[in-house]
Amino acid sequence: MAPRPVAQVAAPTVSDEQLDALSGTSLLFGHQSVGMNVLDGIAGVYHDASRPPPTIVEAGATGTEDGPSIVHAFVGVNGDPLGKFDAFRELVDATAGAAPDVALVKLCYTDITSTTDAQKVFEEYRALMSDLEMRHPDITFLYATVPLTTDRSWRANLKALFGSDDQRGPADNLVRETYNTLIRDEYASSGRLFDIAAVEATLSTDPMTREHHGERYHVLNNALGADAGHLNEVGAGGRGGADARHRRSR
Repeated sequence: MAPRPVAQVAAPTVSDEQLDALSGTSLLFGHQSVGMNVLDGIAGVYHDASRPPPTIVEAGATGTEDGPSIVHAFVGVNGDPLGKFDAFRELVDATAGAAPDVALVKLCYTDITSTTDAQKVFEEYRALMSDLEMRHPDITFLYATVPLTTDRSWRANLKALFGSDDQRGPADNLVRETYNTLIRDEYASSGRLFDIAAVEATLSTDPMTREHHGERYHVLNNALGADAGHLNEVGAGGRGGADARHRRSR
């Protein structure tokens, strides 16, 4: 089977004003592995601009309360989105007296798969955010879509036929599309939506749109992926130039 052509990407330019804004903000970020890709990308963007990056520390490390910084924490375990929500609630509640300016929790692609009840997870997420916003009015909460995975390789498709499902197939991304649509419908108008799935699928001259059983969904652009679900330097922060943007194929 011939490999699918890899779409080009065109990373946007980040302004000095945007870099200044992030550098002066204290941010609390709950995540797992793709979140580390994002944090690496932030540091890379500042490096490319010849500017010192924001302080990025793990929650609980010494000095996390001193000035603007990005404090991150690995919340819950992959595959349990509701557990991640509970862990993030505990994380935010523990900041009493040193509340961040901004807080965000991001699910992983492994949290939303073909077996997930997307409506239930969304309702739990909405309840979480409503609860936190009511009890922590001084924190600005951001919202996030769930990341995507690339088109499944022919080898992975073959394995899936024989029962070895990697949860990265069309049916999985279709449920992610359902969940992300719910998130966008609820929060896009707030101006505070971190739409990571849209960036993964549309940072391209050819948006990564697919169809499964008559329903349309999006996938992660191969040119942005270090593997089927994680981000390379370009996907994380627009780094690497033309060679890096075209070097990945499946």
